[in-house]
Parts: sequence; C-alpha cells; structure tokens
Amino acid sequence: MKAKRLGIIGGLGTETSCQFCLNINNMVKERTKKQPDITLENLPVSRFAEEQLITGNVSEEYLVLLSNAVKRLNNNSNKVDLITIPCNTAHIFIDQLREISNIPILNIIEECAKECNSRCIKKIGLLATTKTIKEKLFEKELEKFNIELITPNLLEQNVLSKIILRIINNKVEKSDKVFMIKLIKDMKEQGVEEVILGCTDLPILIKKEDSPIPIINSVNILENSAIKFLAQTN
Repeated sequence: MKAKRLGIIGGLGTETSCQFCLNINNMVKERTKKQPDITLENLPVSRFAEEQLITGNVSEEYLVLLSNAVKRLNNNSNKVDLITIPCNTAHIFIDQLREISNIPILNIIEECAKECNSRCIKKIGLLATTKTIKEKLFEKELEKFNIELITPNLLEQNVLSKIILRIINNKVEKSDKVFMIKLIKDMKEQGVEEVILGCTDLPILIKKEDSPIPIINSVNILENSAIKFLAQTN
C-alpha cells in the first residue's frame, strides 16, 4: 500500500514550520511505525513582506511565493496528496490557492472552527495578527457554528502584532509574555471560555500552563488533521 504524501508550505515563521514538520513526522512514525512521506517548501520571504502581512497590509510577494509553491506540489515530479500551510494569516489567499490546485489544501482556520464546535464553545477569544483580525478569517468560520468571537482592541492589537514580529525575528522581550497573559485574563473577564492562538508563532511564547483559561493551539489542530490523513493508506 502506497503511503500518502504531505506537502508543507513553510517559511512563514520558519521555526514554527520546522517544528510542525518534526511533530507530524514523530507522531505519524509512532502510529504507523515508519517515517511519513513529507516535502517541505520553505519560502524565501523577505522581512519587508513579512512585516507588511502581519501588520495589516497585503504584499503581492506572498501570493506569488505561495502560488509557485502550490504549483510545484501539484507537479507530477513532486506531487503530494495533501497541502498544509502552517500560517493563519496566509489563509487570506486560500481561495486563490485552491483555485490553482488539483490537490486538497487544508484550511487551518476551518479546522480550528470545527474544533471549537466539537468542544461546544459559545464564546471564544482570539489572539492573531492584525491582518487575520481585519479580514475576519476566524469570525466568518466561527459564525457558521454560532460561536461569538472576542478580539483585542485596536491599541492591544497593534502591540500584539509587534510581539509577533519580535517572535519571528528572535527578539522577544520579557514584557511580551506578561502582556499576552493580561490579554487572556481580560478576555476571561468578558466571559471567554477558551482562547485561540490564531498565529502559529504565538505558542513559542505562550504555553497552556501560562493561561488562566484553556488554549486552542491552531498549529496543533492543523497537525492533528494532517496526521489523520497521513495515517491512512491509499
């Protein structure tokens, strides 16, 4: 039986992409007793494009790089059975990418919304990039399950985006974690039951034991969905 092949489009937070690949590799190996078939496309994203996307602007560089990666993963010489993108904000392009792909592309935000629904959550908090918030990526999916979404205010969001940039560039400050924990505590006071880490780089800074309420780690949700797929055989 042929093993399924997973394509990962990374480089949109390099540490997260590599850890995502490693986690999937280890968990599939534990389940199936063999290494999974994985190919990683690490995109050469410029720092300018990275900052633009996180802080709320759109850089065409991102779409070009993502589109080219999707085309390569569809190519017969490098063809995969499933594509994943461990970056929430990059999903502003998901419709365009799915249009050019004959291979299914998992949507991390759709998978998170399904997880929230399975937990019977009625009110959820979200920590994510400014662009993810602006485009209402999570809000649109959560509305399908009648789940109320709470996000930081404008000032808090601006600070959070700067923290995300520092995480990506390995320049985290001691106050960053303190600020994020306060955000979560404030959300708890607003009746939030759990909080989504809707930027795949945030778990580098915040762990479940740091939070006063349960955390939904979006990258773990995507990992689990990819693992279920890989554990199957054709």
